[in-house]
Amino acid sequence: MNLSLIKKNYLKQFTLENWIFLTCFLLPTYLIGFSFFNLPINLWEIAVVIGFFWWLLGKRGSVSLKDIWIKYRKYFLPLGMISLGLIVSTWLNGNYRTGLGIIKGWFVLPLLFLFISSEVLDEQKIKKLFQFFYFSALAVSIGAIFYWLSGQMTFDARLKSFFNSPNYLAMYLSPAIIIGLVLFRENKLFYSISLFLILLPFYFTYSLAAWVAVGVAALIIFFLSQRNNKKTLLVSGISLLILFSFVAFELKYQKVESIISLDGRSSSASRLMIWKTAEKLIQDNFLWGIGPGNFQNKYLEYQKFYPPYLEWAVPHPHNIFLAFWLYSGLIGLVGFLILLGVFFREFFIKQKSALKFMALGIMLIILIHGLFDTTYFKNDLAVIFWLAYLGMMKE
Repeated sequence: MNLSLIKKNYLKQFTLENWIFLTCFLLPTYLIGFSFFNLPINLWEIAVVIGFFWWLLGKRGSVSLKDIWIKYRKYFLPLGMISLGLIVSTWLNGNYRTGLGIIKGWFVLPLLFLFISSEVLDEQKIKKLFQFFYFSALAVSIGAIFYWLSGQMTFDARLKSFFNSPNYLAMYLSPAIIIGLVLFRENKLFYSISLFLILLPFYFTYSLAAWVAVGVAALIIFFLSQRNNKKTLLVSGISLLILFSFVAFELKYQKVESIISLDGRSSSASRLMIWKTAEKLIQDNFLWGIGPGNFQNKYLEYQKFYPPYLEWAVPHPHNIFLAFWLYSGLIGLVGFLILLGVFFREFFIKQKSALKFMALGIMLIILIHGLFDTTYFKNDLAVIFWLAYLGMMKE
């Protein structure tokens, strides 16, 4: 057997498309970071840069800026507003290294991945890209199950695996649940087993906001996809409501009670205090915000205006809209809202497909959960946002 010949043929078959799929699967490798000429970078970002230069070399100098403008012009205004807001807010607030690092890791490189994927993949291959994210979430879930079996939980008996918090694990897994539900009919055996493996660690995160987001998004997807079949819609809706009610009850009575309660050290009381602080920060920095990466310091600085905080380590304002306002100013928030408007308009004017329903479901999860947590400002969450956008962009 000629191993060198097999290797050569395999490398020929390994295309840029395969590299994009692999890059999506390896999204959690953003956690493996190091410095390159004193610049922070991580393994996933290196994969994106390699993919970009691979695409650029394949073009051999035939890249047309005019064609790019025509193809993507509807997105340039909101993206330009967000970019302007981030840059000016970073400049005015002086936290240059952190701010530029956030712009690079949470905007530039995720958007670069979006661009490469859009240029290389057609709609069917983008659907395959969604499946590779599903495989990534499945791999993370299997790893998380081992954490659970070995008893590696947080102090309040929640599962976080190798993520910084249980909510971050839930945010990574929840989009995969929608993908599995939409694609379930294509391979019932595979998705039955794999969804169980994803739902198991997802449950033990005890993230009520994630469950609400998944439940509501699933209901909306079923309604829109089955609205011409009243019987199927009724059965699906009732089934999902029963499942959601059961899960909400099972999220430990004490935890649900503490979330609902506004007294003491409950989750709701803590979030209300964070939101009040964020509101005052917006009042004092209405136009340009406080800059990306500055919330923790400003939050502590504003403690003097309130009773003692219930939480002190708060890197984000626990709301995606507040985060965009504070990190990119009013102009960035407006740009983000325009971007969302374009996204939902695309769904209603384009032909419906499994890809469109997956993209819609993921975006709904991001926005619903984003009312209670910051579901964008993190490397993997930013990529998931643009992955949903990519699914909606294609005809």
